Amino acid sequence: MLYTLHELSSTLTQQIIPSPPNGTTPLLANLSILPPTYPSGSDFHAGEILMTEASPKFAKPYIYVSNRNTGNVDPRGDTIAIFELEPELRLVKQFYTGLEQIRGMQLGGPEDEFLIAAGVAGSAGTLMLKRVSGGADLEIVAQNTEIAQRSSFVWLP
Repeated sequence: MLYTLHELSSTLTQQIIPSPPNGTTPLLANLSILPPTYPSGSDFHAGEILMTEASPKFAKPYIYVSNRNTGNVDPRGDTIAIFELEPELRLVKQFYTGLEQIRGMQLGGPEDEFLIAAGVAGSAGTLMLKRVSGGADLEIVAQNTEIAQRSSFVWLP
């Protein structure tokens, strides 16, 4: 299965991987990643996409995608949209981060229990989030705004 995040349309699509060399397949899903409400003048662009696998602690796989609002900023910050994959691709949560223009996200820790995200605009900053409710939600564990414009992360074992 191929999941594609589309930056300019702010959508997440799902399709079967096409056959080589030039095969095509229809979309099985085409879902918006935008929050349900946002300020007038917002200008969204999809950012990062992360996917988890089922594990003993997290019974279902999930996809986490970031929204980058480069227009009129929501005081709640940009969201991370959380999608279930099974039985079908479905949006389950929009988590407001307080960050502006999320540029980097990474999963890590035992069973990918944590998600780290960084914003590069406004007060910038980095959030350490914990996956809760079986992975269907997030909660803030720690936040740091001392160093602006972080954009990439690597977890070490």
